[in-house]
Amino acid sequence: MNALAQPAPAARLTTASRPGHVVLGVNNFCNLRCVMCDVGTGNAETNFGANLMGARTKSMPWELFQGIADDMAAFCPEAHLGFAFTEPLAWRPLGDALAYASALGLYSTVTTNGLLLPKRAAEFAGGRCRGLFVSLDGPAALHDRIRRHTGSFARAVEGIRAVAALQDAPEISVFCTISEHNVGHLRTFLSDISDLPLKHVGLIHNNFVTPAMANEHNVLYGATYPATPSNSFESDPTTIDIARLADELADIKASTWPFSVSIQPDRTSEADLDIYYHHPSQFVGRRCHDAFRILMVDADGESVPVHGRCYRFPIANVREAGLEGIWKHSSIEALRTALNEAGGLLPACSRCCGGFGT
Repeated sequence: MNALAQPAPAARLTTASRPGHVVLGVNNFCNLRCVMCDVGTGNAETNFGANLMGARTKSMPWELFQGIADDMAAFCPEAHLGFAFTEPLAWRPLGDALAYASALGLYSTVTTNGLLLPKRAAEFAGGRCRGLFVSLDGPAALHDRIRRHTGSFARAVEGIRAVAALQDAPEISVFCTISEHNVGHLRTFLSDISDLPLKHVGLIHNNFVTPAMANEHNVLYGATYPATPSNSFESDPTTIDIARLADELADIKASTWPFSVSIQPDRTSEADLDIYYHHPSQFVGRRCHDAFRILMVDADGESVPVHGRCYRFPIANVREAGLEGIWKHSSIEALRTALNEAGGLLPACSRCCGGFGT
């Protein structure tokens, strides 16, 4: 690993006594085929693809969910319960799960592509869900092309309006992944959704691992935390027109919107964007906090290290170990130790959202 690829020294983190977030992969399939996502391109052999699609069970059994929710209420009742992977609205028990979690006093959120939102909107009533996060990729025609499903933008918008009209509706936010496909259309996108009842819109620089990044990482860590390319098969983040993107982001930041707007990570100058997209081995953050605050469980009950974008290695099943056993498992503690000893990040962490913090 060259000197430029090393993160700046960061203070060591210690494991919290309890996770702040428990993320559930309630199914192992998606109903859209996004061009910048390993799930959408069918690359199930990558870390990201396997973490989301690798469960043997198509959908999490109800009894397994109940056990996890009960365990949360006992072990980490203040943690946020996130229904995030792979597409939770395609999980039939979602409405009942939100009601069950709410009855236990748990704070639940749902992340979705919105395709099924009009059909399932009523399940978000009554304060059962506290935050709804909808992924959109640009103006309608562009979004549909990226998601490879005509009408998907319109259905997501219809669903957002339907949820917002409910009693005790969740706060609704939209998140957009920046890619070579939507650069130059981001301001139009924000204008197009300005009449929606949104709290926040996040523009997210693509999380990716190139083959070169994976190879560089695996020289040092391949035996324990093997890296794979990710989100770089039918989309190539390194081809983004950074001059055009810099101008567009500056314009967006200088404008007033009816919702708050964030850019993650907050890199908007042409120089910073050149580093982010053309020199991905250089870190833009100092350390991973997610390994010390997030726990993920897939549809089989198997623990996924941190979240879907992390390295893939066996840990334990929640049925046998429980959430506390997984949280304190020696395999996850070893990953946290490796991160600390590396200065906060491993080489293939350089463009993961978990490494964007300070």
